[in-house]
Amino acid sequence: MFIPAIVEFFKYKLVGSIFVLACWSSFDEVKFAKKFYEHGMSVTFACDPEVLGNISDFKFQGVLFIDQENFNLLKKVYRKHFSHWYKWLIVSKNIPDALHSVRYDNDMTILRETESFDNTEMFATVSEEVNDTTSTTVNLYFDEIYVHPQEGATQHEWAHWSDGLQVTHEWERIQRRKDVKKYPFRIVAPVAHYSEEVYKGSFAEYLEDLTAPDAGLRCGYGASSLIIEAVNATRVLVPAKLWYSTQDVLRSESADLNAGVLRIMETRMEYLDYIMPIWLFSVGFTYLAERESSSNMYVEPFTAACWWTCLGIGVTLALAQRVAARGKQEKEGAFMAVLATWLQQDAAAVPDGVAGRWTFTVMSICAMLVHAYYTSAIVSALMSTGRGGPNTLRELADSRYAIASEDHDFIRNGMFNVETDWEELEYLKKKKMTSKLFQDMEYGVQLIQQGYTAYHAEYHQLYHFLEKFSDDEICKMQHVDTIPEIMTWVSASARGQWTEIFRSTGAWLYETGLARQLLSSIQTHPPPCRAAMLAERVTFWDVAPLLGLTTLGAIASIGLLGLEIVLHRWTEKNRREKKWGSSEASLVALE
Repeated sequence: MFIPAIVEFFKYKLVGSIFVLACWSSFDEVKFAKKFYEHGMSVTFACDPEVLGNISDFKFQGVLFIDQENFNLLKKVYRKHFSHWYKWLIVSKNIPDALHSVRYDNDMTILRETESFDNTEMFATVSEEVNDTTSTTVNLYFDEIYVHPQEGATQHEWAHWSDGLQVTHEWERIQRRKDVKKYPFRIVAPVAHYSEEVYKGSFAEYLEDLTAPDAGLRCGYGASSLIIEAVNATRVLVPAKLWYSTQDVLRSESADLNAGVLRIMETRMEYLDYIMPIWLFSVGFTYLAERESSSNMYVEPFTAACWWTCLGIGVTLALAQRVAARGKQEKEGAFMAVLATWLQQDAAAVPDGVAGRWTFTVMSICAMLVHAYYTSAIVSALMSTGRGGPNTLRELADSRYAIASEDHDFIRNGMFNVETDWEELEYLKKKKMTSKLFQDMEYGVQLIQQGYTAYHAEYHQLYHFLEKFSDDEICKMQHVDTIPEIMTWVSASARGQWTEIFRSTGAWLYETGLARQLLSSIQTHPPPCRAAMLAERVTFWDVAPLLGLTTLGAIASIGLLGLEIVLHRWTEKNRREKKWGSSEASLVALE
C-alpha cells in the first residue's frame, strides 16, 4: 500500500517523473519500477546524486529517497538540488542529518506509518513491498520537513493517506514558510554620495534620512527593508564602494538584496534575479511653456458672439421697457434702466444727462469686467491656457523647441545612441537630434531658462538646480516623460533560496499599498508655483489695454459733457430768439 500513496503524493505535487535515489540491484529496480508503471508513473533509479543535475530548473522533478543503514547519499547531493523545483519524499526512520543544512526553499516531506514520530522500521518496508503479494490497509502520514538556516530541520504534520491522500495542514505550511524567524538578511548598498565629512551620521541613518540626496538609493533600501520586515527577518547593511559593484556582491551571494535598484538587462539575468519592480523617478524633457494667454482677454473676456448676444438682449429689453413706459422720462431712460438693472446698480442713481449716462455706462462695464466676471471667467480661462506647450514626444518633435540631454549612461546607451521600440522617441530623434545633444546639467538648466530648449534628464537630478528658477519660470515649467513608470527592480542573486519568498512578498507590498506609500514619501515633487491660483502672474501690461479704454471712455465723457453744454446753450439761444421774435411780432400787431 506504500506505492499507491507515494504515487498520489507526487501527483499532488504536479510531478510527472520520479528519481529514486537508492543503490539497488537491477532486478529489484525493475520490479520496483513496474509497480510505479502500473499506477501511471515513470521511475528512474540513480545511485549517483549528480544525475539530478540533468533536470531542468523550470520543470518540477520528484525525488524519492529510501534511507538505508551505513549509506548516506544525501551528503553527495548538491545544495541547489534542494530548491523548490525538486519535490523530495524521504522514507526514513528520522530526519537525516544532512537535511539540517539544506536550502530554506526546499520542498521535502517525510513518510511515516505510525502516528508518533518514532518510525524505526518503516523505511525498510517500502523496498520489501515489491516482494509482498498481500494487500493490507494501513494509515500513512506525510510530514513536512521545515528547514530554517539557523534552527535546522523540524518535522510538522501535513497530510495522511488511507484510501486516498488527505491534506490537513496546508495553510499552516504556507504560514510557516512566510516567517523566517528573525533570520538576518544582508542588504548591499553603494556608498554613493555619502561621506562622514558631508553627512553627520552613520550610513544606515543616511539611507533613512528623507532630506538626504540619493533618492534612488533610499528607495531601493526602503523597498528591501519592507520585504525583510514582512517576512519577520532582520536586516544587515553591507556597504559597497561603487554602484555596479553591488552586482558582484550579489553574484558571490555575500548579500541577499540590493538597495541599488537595477534595470533588467540580458547580461545581468545570468547572475541576478529581479524581485520587486520599483520606479521612483520621472525621466524626460523639461521646458518652459510659452504663454498662450494674451492681454486681449482683459478687453474681450468673452467671444464676439457672446458680446453681440448681450447687446441684442439689451436692445430687446430696452424696447420692451420703452413701450411699456407711460411717462416721458421713463421712456427716455428705458435703455439705462435695463443696463442698470443688468449690472445690479440702482437705477435711481443714473444721471439724466448724456455725458452722465455715458460715464455711468463706462464705470459699470469696467466694474463688471474687473470685479464680477474676472473672478470666474478670466481665472478659468487662464487656468486652461496659461500653461501651453507639447504634451507628447511627437508634439515636442513638431514644436519650436530644440532638445538637449543629460549625458547619463542609461540615457545615452538606452535611448539616444541606440534604436528603440518607441516610435514617438524615434520620431523626435529623427527631427531634433543633433551632434550637440548631450550637455552638462548646469548648462541644460540655462537652456531651459532661455525658453527655447527642452532638456532631458532624470527629474530628481534636475530638481536641485531648479532653485535658480524664478516663480514665473516655475509656473511655466512643463515635463514630457520618455520612459515607462516602472523601469528598475530590487534584485537578488540568481536562483537563490530566497527568490520566491522575496517575490511573493514584493507583490504583497504592492497589493497592500505599502510600496506606493514608500514611493510617495520619497518622491521628488515639482516646486510649488506661487501664482498657481491665476496660472500666470498678472502684470501691468496685461491690464494696460483695459486701463487705456477706460481712460478713453472717461475723456469721451468730458467731451460729451462739453458737447452737451454747447448744445444746451445753442438750444437756449434759439429758444430765446424765437421767443423774442414772437414778442416783437405781437407788438407790431398791436400797433
